[in-house]
Amino acid sequence: MRDLSDQIDQLTGELRALRLQLQWSTFRHSSHKDQDSILDSLLNAGLVEDLRTVVDQFSHFLWCYIDSAAQNTGPEVDFALQSKRLDQVTEMLRLLRHTSCPSNEQLEFVARVTRSVDRQMQHQDEQERTRLGQTA
Repeated sequence: MRDLSDQIDQLTGELRALRLQLQWSTFRHSSHKDQDSILDSLLNAGLVEDLRTVVDQFSHFLWCYIDSAAQNTGPEVDFALQSKRLDQVTEMLRLLRHTSCPSNEQLEFVARVTRSVDRQMQHQDEQERTRLGQTA
């Protein structure tokens, strides 16, 4: 278990460093070449899928702890400590749920951007077909 604790500590430090690097203000002031490189790395590395999997596993772990705590009612249980931990676990689960649910405004914005990109691609396809029709 000590190895897991050490890994969590190390990962926490790395995530904090990554969070600072992923701040939009830092990204925005990078060169276009660096922005492209960073974005390509994020999109191609499977980072989001890996993070989502870890977050899902973490959430599952927390729910299992709640189930275990509910069944653990023996005389050796420190109920004050268990109650404190359950409060912390509940708060973590609330935060995980909150951050994974985009607002309606965010969803509408993504839909508008998607429609705009689709229209632009359709327009480019029509121009290309027109150009090919004229040269044929």
